[in-house]
Amino acid sequence: MPAFEALQATPLFFWFICMMSVMAVSVSKSGFGGALGSLSTPILLFVLPPKVALGVLLPLFLITDVWVVYIWRNFLNLRFVLIMCAFGVAGQLAGWLLFDYFSDRMLTGLIGVVGITTALNYARQIVWPNGETSEEVGARMMRRLWPRAFGWCGLSGLASFVSLSGGIPAQIFLLPHGLARQAFVGTMSVYFFVINVTKLPFYSDLGLFTVDTITLSAMLVPIIPFGVVLGKWLNRKLSDRIFYHFSHIVLFAMSAKLLYGAVT
Repeated sequence: MPAFEALQATPLFFWFICMMSVMAVSVSKSGFGGALGSLSTPILLFVLPPKVALGVLLPLFLITDVWVVYIWRNFLNLRFVLIMCAFGVAGQLAGWLLFDYFSDRMLTGLIGVVGITTALNYARQIVWPNGETSEEVGARMMRRLWPRAFGWCGLSGLASFVSLSGGIPAQIFLLPHGLARQAFVGTMSVYFFVINVTKLPFYSDLGLFTVDTITLSAMLVPIIPFGVVLGKWLNRKLSDRIFYHFSHIVLFAMSAKLLYGAVT
């Protein structure tokens, strides 16, 4: 199996990393609207090249999306879903046109930079909050709805296409609008289901799906139910503050490791 050398060299480590990657996706999507899902690709890059990892993960993302959309089908904001999907799909088209210009090293470095930037921005918001109330922030965001949708959702589509890490820009767009918790998760779940479905013909055109990637995806499917159940449980038991603190610390550490490897 070309590009699957880690499976032969360290099979226990290989399967552990694969399971952790799938758990990150399913826990995040089912319980928290996708925040931790951005860890899935950096995790899998420890044992697979970037383009192979994308081919393995997308079917798993889609299966998880179907389940999560069913869970949250009655909770979503249709207006935001339509706006986000329109610009997100446009961003994916840009990703498809530019994809051949990205080498494995460039993709690894890009994922590392996005992860580090996200974690540092999260820390900045904690240390230096701007002092606005949630109502004031929501009103300001509505006045800038279309340019913000163009920028953040377009970037989300692009990042999602080249690295399956579009959750962060999408959350940057949606979180300031102050939707109820269930509406937020429901809106994000439908958004990612739509843009992940639209990836299929593009990824197929780029040759990212092979017999080996599909076989590995199928072998990892049984992990998804455990992650979905755990995500729902964490949704009830943990506060957002604790969960997001932890996930961004892990994201920073893993992204720094990926960026160091790409540079050196």
